[in-house]
Amino acid sequence: MRVLFAYDGSPFAKRALRYATRFGDDLEALVISVSPVLIEAPATEQSTDPEHGRREALEQLAEARRLLAEEGVEAEALHAFGNPAAEIIAAAERRGADLGIVGHRGRSAIARFVEGSVTDRVVRHASCDVLVVR
Repeated sequence: MRVLFAYDGSPFAKRALRYATRFGDDLEALVISVSPVLIEAPATEQSTDPEHGRREALEQLAEARRLLAEEGVEAEALHAFGNPAAEIIAAAERRGADLGIVGHRGRSAIARFVEGSVTDRVVRHASCDVLVVR
């Protein structure tokens, strides 16, 4: 089973990684972190320096892979720039994911206000089943 884990470093995303051990040896794990690109954002480092988001996402991916490895699961890391929900949905489709696993809430209430709920959008628009972890 090919499972795509969406990872942003939040407590909910960390809990979602624990589901990896439930799939046994049949698991092909993919973990994605998305560097959001905010077109209408104020001029801050987070919105104007693409390297800022890239560094953070790569750190998140390394953390997720380490947490999965501690459970005996190897995962392929995917990094994307753009709208987090759209990129998660696109990656699941491109990679033929059987299941997407997302945390109930991400890291930032401000990001939810600006971008809307990533989890809600993934649940509504993904072509594969989606498990939401609380």
